[in-house]
Amino acid sequence: MKIEQMSLEHLTQVTNLSSQLGYPNAENEIVKRFLRFSESQDYGLFVALSESKNVIGWVQVNEEPNTLLVGRRADISTLVVDEKFRGNGIGKALLNQAEKWAQLRVIAILQVKSNIRRDDAHRFYQREGFILTKTSYSFTKTLIN
Repeated sequence: MKIEQMSLEHLTQVTNLSSQLGYPNAENEIVKRFLRFSESQDYGLFVALSESKNVIGWVQVNEEPNTLLVGRRADISTLVVDEKFRGNGIGKALLNQAEKWAQLRVIAILQVKSNIRRDDAHRFYQREGFILTKTSYSFTKTLIN
């Protein structure tokens, strides 16, 4: 397995893996977002590749700006490993890459949010040194149909 920066050639497989997390997307939407993110230093996008160069996992880490209440931090917005390859250290390697990305930017805090239903993910993050700091609800309001 090898971790490298995500590129356009990975996006078909990245799109397919997103569905395993319950986030089906059209590939053209992923491409549009990727092109916008890849122009900014505020996003780290990395893939885990099998020996045959297939994407078997990916992570997105974002630099979150200061707010009045919270200082600068990095947020793992997505970490997914192909369900056929889970338990093989791929998630840990992607997480380590996200940590390195944040450290290079001298960001002291790395956070991750995980759906309350993802018990395996919760255990994984706790094994990797993350501490549960709060449980909250997320509310959404559609503004444009």
